[in-house]
Amino acid sequence: MNKTKAAIVIVMLFVLYTMISGHYPDYDTNYKLDPNYVLNAAGIDKQEYINGFLSGIKTEDDFALGDAYLILARLENNDNYYKLACGSFSDFKTEDLEEKAILYETLASLNCENKRKFYLEQAAEEWQNLNVTWRTELIKTIIRGKYLLEFDKEEIERVLNLSNKNEITIGRTKIEVRKEDKVITQVDRVYRDWLGEQMNQNPFRGKFLTTFSERLNYNKTELREDIGWHEGARMKDLETSLGLKGNTATGTIVARSMEKWYAPDENGIFKFEVPLDKISYPTTRFLTEDIAMIVDTHGVNMLVEQTIRKNANIILSDCDHPGKIKAALYLSENGKKVICFPDRFVYLALGHNANLLGSPVFRLENDKMIYGDAKITLERGQKIVVTDADVGKSYAIWYYTTPMLYFKEINKTFNLEIIPAVVDDFFQTEKSFNLARENNAKVIATRVFNSYDYNEAKKWLEENKENKIILFHSTMYPYAILLMQEFEGRISSDDPNPI
Repeated sequence: MNKTKAAIVIVMLFVLYTMISGHYPDYDTNYKLDPNYVLNAAGIDKQEYINGFLSGIKTEDDFALGDAYLILARLENNDNYYKLACGSFSDFKTEDLEEKAILYETLASLNCENKRKFYLEQAAEEWQNLNVTWRTELIKTIIRGKYLLEFDKEEIERVLNLSNKNEITIGRTKIEVRKEDKVITQVDRVYRDWLGEQMNQNPFRGKFLTTFSERLNYNKTELREDIGWHEGARMKDLETSLGLKGNTATGTIVARSMEKWYAPDENGIFKFEVPLDKISYPTTRFLTEDIAMIVDTHGVNMLVEQTIRKNANIILSDCDHPGKIKAALYLSENGKKVICFPDRFVYLALGHNANLLGSPVFRLENDKMIYGDAKITLERGQKIVVTDADVGKSYAIWYYTTPMLYFKEINKTFNLEIIPAVVDDFFQTEKSFNLARENNAKVIATRVFNSYDYNEAKKWLEENKENKIILFHSTMYPYAILLMQEFEGRISSDDPNPI
């Protein structure tokens, strides 16, 4: 029997045995969050999730198995799974010092074998070997039980001023990626997808995932596996087109202050807010109640320290939170280029002259992938239909607010005749295109999420060659990519540097 089948088969026997014998360490004592938080927010039944998750465990990777058991331990509040998690993590063969340090922090966080202090000491030693002094010192203070954390909670300044412009061009910003570039990305929706029941790889290396939780519900036509979804598929684009693999940033330390969590810069100063749903991922390790280590990183805010330490020059990730924009601006100031496919809060970067693109259109040109560089010019007072959303009726409908968030900020100093098209559910973007027809507007700012949005957009674009679309929160999805490919030159995207 292979390792995978054996692991699954022994679970129930092991659980039964340990119910009547043995004594456990006090596992995971610093974990105080609700393990159901994200499932409840997404409207997913816990038992259905567990059933699907168990059937999806098909791996011989010890780190992945450890995380699978950790997820089950927390959801079931079951020490048997904690013991299995510790055993699997302990069997994992690391390939470098950083992996070893992250492994030791993992074992310490769970108090495996009642050896929390020992594993923390080992982690501190490995970080010292890597010359990551701030993290070494942090762990030493955790061991002593007295730690002093430094936070920088300064908010992003609004600086956009277009008052002296008679016209602006959206889409001038361009980021080029070549094979020799060093790209950093996140773990979640790249190598792993805990919410979509895909935890068969460790966070350090593997094959790019290209479909995620949507694969559990969508038919083949809607799924379009040939194009793929989210950051994993967009990293796959680079691998397929340029032979560029990139690296994931994992093991990010986060700290809590006044009920908010923050990720650090390269000096260990906690600057970049991390939303609670990401802290609540069931793979997050808690070294104390206020200090945790995120393995399944998700968003630019969790990638800063590794990007600078490892001297990467391109970041491909997520900008759906103000803390992620603060991180993107910080990276830009440090000479890095940031590509964010989810872009809901990129409008906060308007006017900062950042090396940043949101939900960009992209094309392959010879030996490079070009993101952005898709110009659409708007004149002062011009009519533009802008999609917005009445949030509350449907989960995740808030992403349709992205176009309006951007143009409300533009409109403060560059007056446009904005015609709002408000949706309160999916399959309603026909409203945007009908309003454009009624008002003879030639530009629409909208979102293309699915085949319905695509068909409505395509139909309108085909009606008049002067019609153009600015996409927001779109090009991580297959049908938006189809649209940008079919109407190149008439599709632009979220640009924080309108000129």
